Amino acid sequence: MSESQLLRNEREGVLEIVFNRPEKYNALTRVMYEGLDQAVRDLAARTDLRVLLIRANGKYFSSGVDLASLAVTELDGSTSRFRRHYNDSAYHWVFDAMEAVEKPIVIAHHAPCLGGALELSLSCDFRLAGRSARYGLPEMNIGMIPGSGGTSRLVRLVGTHWARWLIMAVEQVDAERALAMGLVHQVYADEELERAAWEFCLKLAKQPPETLAMAKLTIELAKDLDRTQGRNVERLGNSALYFGDERATTMAALLARMSGGKPKA
Repeated sequence: MSESQLLRNEREGVLEIVFNRPEKYNALTRVMYEGLDQAVRDLAARTDLRVLLIRANGKYFSSGVDLASLAVTELDGSTSRFRRHYNDSAYHWVFDAMEAVEKPIVIAHHAPCLGGALELSLSCDFRLAGRSARYGLPEMNIGMIPGSGGTSRLVRLVGTHWARWLIMAVEQVDAERALAMGLVHQVYADEELERAAWEFCLKLAKQPPETLAMAKLTIELAKDLDRTQGRNVERLGNSALYFGDERATTMAALLARMSGGKPKA
């Protein structure tokens, strides 16, 4: 991982990744995607890491994909070859891995977050914004549509109404509009964003890890199911948790706090 492009920090169970190409508006390179992929792998493998936080330095959160860094190889006009190449692109499987890892990923935006950077954000569990944040998907301007989850994930998150606004009309939205449409969870003053993001991640890091993992899995499953099957997923999740040591420990601690005593050994 290049220290000049991607910074890494660990603290109290939180792994922080910071985009650090301010002179290039934090345009995302292959090196940055590979560093992010390694961070997700570490998050999945290490029990001491509970949460991944993604931030950025500079006047842009990110202008999107660095087209020179990730230029498509000449494919001789074959649409099938292009689809295979596109499906295997590094940033696609990084985004999939971010969704699949059974730990929360938080992203904190300031200033513009455009194109591939917004697509990356849609793979995260929580999106926080500074008031200077601005969101857009400019792919239409180069004769393409957002194809790294920017269409499919966006529609599932905010619906077709706002997806048309961002994709077809190539309009941008500010932080307050993004909050109203459900694109981000919370908006903070820019000078408070880093502190607020860390406090939020540290709070997540203290949640029971098995229960948190189950919550992420069941939410992801339930969104595509009808009401009955969604309830079945809930029951399966809780039946797996109920007899575990984690539930017994957290329940004992709760009862002790309620009674003003200490949990039994």
